[in-house]
Amino acid sequence: MDAGIAAVLGAGVGTIGMIVTGWTARSATKMQMRNESLRERREPRRASYEAFSSAAAAFHDHLQPWVHFGRLLDQPNTAGDEETKPISHLKHSEFKDGYVDNAIALADEVSRFGQHVVLDGPAELEPFVTKVTELSSGLVAPFRILQSFARISDDVGDSIVAYDTSKFSKKLKQLDQAVREFLQHASATLDRDVPS
Repeated sequence: MDAGIAAVLGAGVGTIGMIVTGWTARSATKMQMRNESLRERREPRRASYEAFSSAAAAFHDHLQPWVHFGRLLDQPNTAGDEETKPISHLKHSEFKDGYVDNAIALADEVSRFGQHVVLDGPAELEPFVTKVTELSSGLVAPFRILQSFARISDDVGDSIVAYDTSKFSKKLKQLDQAVREFLQHASATLDRDVPS
């Protein structure tokens, strides 16, 4: 083979090698940047989802003893089920100090962390967040009324609210189920973001 042809072929192979090496390095860098971007986007969302579900669980756990037992204590002993007398008379003084305020604060946390989830996205989680926050708001409503009466009354212990709590046990179960549905969908959205 002629030395000139060998030099041209060598230069051509060298050029092709440099192009392939450059393209490979560029592809690897792009993939690494994509994975980093996904990780940076995924971690705040994961933290947001976790904070929301933890707030909802804390609210659920705070209300559960009262919903299942405490609200039934002021009702007369009747032979029927709890549907026969749906109204409970809630008196501020019958709750342990801070219970009403804590229930409200926990419901507010559910709402606040729910807003973070909606902002962090994706949009498909919004209906699940809305369901959890609406159930929390419904469950905390009599406590908000008690707190409002306590603010305008001279004697906090005398505040009494008549409220239909007959569906609270069902709503508390729905809240638990709604949090589980949220977690399933949130997990699925995070799984779609896993770098490959």
